Amino acid sequence: MGFRIHFGCADLARTTIAREPDPLWEVLLGMHMLQTDDEPAVFGAWRQRSRARLTALERELLVLAPPVGYSPDFLTPAEAVDGLEAGLAAVAATPPTRLESELRRLSDEVRLPRWTRRLAAGDPAVLKKVCHGLRHFHRTKIAPQLPSMATTIARDVKLHSEAVTTGGFETLAATLHPAMQWRPPMLYVDMQHIDRDLELRGRGLRLVPSFFCWRHPIMPADSDLPPVLVYPVNHDPGWSEPAEHHPDPDRAVADLLGRTRAAVLRTISAGACSTSELAARAGISLASASEHARVLQRTGLVTTHRVGPAVRHTISPIGSHLLTGTPV
Repeated sequence: MGFRIHFGCADLARTTIAREPDPLWEVLLGMHMLQTDDEPAVFGAWRQRSRARLTALERELLVLAPPVGYSPDFLTPAEAVDGLEAGLAAVAATPPTRLESELRRLSDEVRLPRWTRRLAAGDPAVLKKVCHGLRHFHRTKIAPQLPSMATTIARDVKLHSEAVTTGGFETLAATLHPAMQWRPPMLYVDMQHIDRDLELRGRGLRLVPSFFCWRHPIMPADSDLPPVLVYPVNHDPGWSEPAEHHPDPDRAVADLLGRTRAAVLRTISAGACSTSELAARAGISLASASEHARVLQRTGLVTTHRVGPAVRHTISPIGSHLLTGTPV
């Protein structure tokens, strides 16, 4: 059992190590970690804070990222190498045939809610909703950890670069992860639950260090996609302080605005929306969504403008600052 990645000469020449985390792989793996209780000493404090501030939309999206087994490849497109927005644009442009195929495979392992049928059909509104949720998860659960992530990943990349310089690919494989072994012309990844071969066919391999990857490396399920091997980095103990040492910004905002109004503000922060979309995302009535949005607009936390017969609500710089603490 294991992952066997077969190299040719061209593949060795085209194999690279990413110097930064892939934003959508971190979102996917962060969603995985959020649904487990693994490694409480490393992820416990982050998990406690993140679970407390999940929006209704983010909770819906967790069904697409089960912590064990298959997760759809369309959630981690290769275009994310150019940044979060490039990756989300690729998610939004996923062909319906691919969505249908990958969601059918996911449905073999987990029970999917009815809204995923519209996603499988390529409904643009549902794809837009998925992108809003992924963006919000990254901004509120992943981005705040970027300083720790950057330090940890830079240290690991430096170690791997030195290994290549002094000992070549054979030495590199041993430093990436204990499960990896270089058995020319094959990179063997010891994974008990997988028995698979991947022929690189001159495409090379992109090695991506990941902060939220845990236990073992991971790859896209579809062998026709650009080959990527995401592997865990070594975390510094105490990178995330215990939750009681951190002021809880969501609790503070809820104390200030009220729990429902704070949830409405977080929902709008995930992406511009109409009042009816806001009601659906936040799980409240249309009248309640309209009233909360009106109050938030009057206090300057939200901007509202009319588009045809409907209105669109957008988080303002002041509202964003209130939620994230970033400068206005």
